[in-house]
Amino acid sequence: MEHQHTTNNNIKTLFLLLTIGVLSITTALGQLKTVAGIVKDSKTKQPIAFATVAVVGAPSAPGNATSTQESGRFSLKFPSNYTKIRVSSIGYDYKDVFVTNDELQQIEILMESQDNTLDEVVVRGKKRKYTNKDNPAVALIRKVIENKSKNRLTGQQYAEYNQYEKISLGLSNLSEKFVNKKIFKNYQFLFELDDSAKTANKYMLPAFMEEKLSKVYYRKDPKKTKQYILGEQRAQFDPKFIDNDGLSAYFNKLYETVDIYDNNITLVTNQFLSPIANSSPTFYKFFITDTIKTQQPWLVELSFFPRNKADMLFKGQLYITLDGNYAVQAANMTVADDINLNFVRDMNIELQFEQDNSKRFYLSQSTLGIDFSLTDKGMGIRGNRTVNYKNYETGLAQPDSIYEGPETVIAYNLTDGKGTKNLFDTKRQIPLTKNELNIYHNIDTLQQIPSFKSFMDIAALLFSGYKQAGPVEIGPVNTFYSFNPVEGFRLRLGGRTTESLSKRFYAESYAAYGFKDEKWKYFLSGTYAFNNKSVYSFPQHYIRGSFQRDTKIPGQQLEFVQEDNFLLSFKRGENESYIYNDVYRVDYRKEFEKPPQYRSRF
Repeated sequence: MEHQHTTNNNIKTLFLLLTIGVLSITTALGQLKTVAGIVKDSKTKQPIAFATVAVVGAPSAPGNATSTQESGRFSLKFPSNYTKIRVSSIGYDYKDVFVTNDELQQIEILMESQDNTLDEVVVRGKKRKYTNKDNPAVALIRKVIENKSKNRLTGQQYAEYNQYEKISLGLSNLSEKFVNKKIFKNYQFLFELDDSAKTANKYMLPAFMEEKLSKVYYRKDPKKTKQYILGEQRAQFDPKFIDNDGLSAYFNKLYETVDIYDNNITLVTNQFLSPIANSSPTFYKFFITDTIKTQQPWLVELSFFPRNKADMLFKGQLYITLDGNYAVQAANMTVADDINLNFVRDMNIELQFEQDNSKRFYLSQSTLGIDFSLTDKGMGIRGNRTVNYKNYETGLAQPDSIYEGPETVIAYNLTDGKGTKNLFDTKRQIPLTKNELNIYHNIDTLQQIPSFKSFMDIAALLFSGYKQAGPVEIGPVNTFYSFNPVEGFRLRLGGRTTESLSKRFYAESYAAYGFKDEKWKYFLSGTYAFNNKSVYSFPQHYIRGSFQRDTKIPGQQLEFVQEDNFLLSFKRGENESYIYNDVYRVDYRKEFEKPPQYRSRF
């Protein structure tokens, strides 16, 4: 009986101990403790932003992990039975820290930077679904969006800076077989090996170069940007053959300046959503891929990709400051591979920002490179536009007279070519590359080669219909001979003056004779340009007086071709109803550079 009693006592004692243990565990699981603190670099004692703090051994759940703020601080609440947390951050060895069961405790965690880096790490695991919720990368980009207005130029009341821009273009992706053709025997100096080509033995032919120096003023209220062009030069062809101003305007329209703070960025006539647009988290995926501590303030590398690869979106990296301003310090962007972008084979955008005296970041350099494909895999046109900004000042009010008039003003002597060259030699903000220097030299050399001069003469004759003869052009050649039922066989000879004679005054005339009606016809006009620009270039501003004695078909009004064009001699049916006209005209024409709502009265 005694033995049985002892056994029962032992069972009761064991049951009591088990009950106490279960109650203790249940109580512990029901209690929560809060661990708060700061994570720092062990050497610099600088806070580490966006480090991950997680409970070791706890199931994956939103409440069992967090990220440090930009100040390096964190707070984590979790069950008391877990006694270890783990801190990890890119560029550092992870660190395990034991914590007590106190309800509230403060700790400081010092992280050791990694001395070694792996060349490549391949991790394969279960793919996790991307989400914006509790995503530190999305939280960071929203901070950037929130601070856009104070970090961009338009956030300043007054701003001014010196601006230098250059644009260069040329044929790209040329094969060795193409370059070595017999026709190019005397032009080998033009071709260069293309170091940026994706395949070996590819060449390029630089063909256009332009530079511009400006002083730019910005005023927020009333809003106005004023650009004073202090000098510009370009490697240009003889204006008798090529419309250099037209080429410049077209290329500058293709290669526009990129402002990442705009919600929409227009490139190649298409609108792209900026990665820091107000709605960007809806259309982009963001990932924190690096922390850069080699400069002040520290930067976070934020990589972004389109959610839908077919949308007009960018992909690349943003570098965000961790100084509380959340400004963009740099950006590298390209376009998604799957979009159809008007023959664009490749596009690269690089933006760099620097701090001014007020510690705000401003755009210091913008580079845009686009490679257009003329054929599927062969020849293309590659261009590069770089804009550099210096001496950025804010808060300096200028008199209203600075902002009056059109947005762009030529502020130098157009005829002083030597002075302009000296200006660029001393004031150019970034040096030209060897390739860019060669463009100036090569185009000058090219135009001295007799075979090239002959080729340009023939090409100009075919495309414009005029033959150059010093300060005048003879033509158009398609009107030299024609015929009709009234005049019969008709001969005509005419011409016009060019800019090489005068940029203010232009004259045009012709004389024609019909061998059937035996009558002379003629035309004479004089034009005066008020803006000292060619009457054939935008914006036109001239007055013209003319007299014409010639035949005309009643009811026929031809806008873009001459009535005595040789090809119009071939008509179906009979038409002998011609009228002899004497026409006196005075024309005044003024084109406006701004849209109608901004036109000034005159």
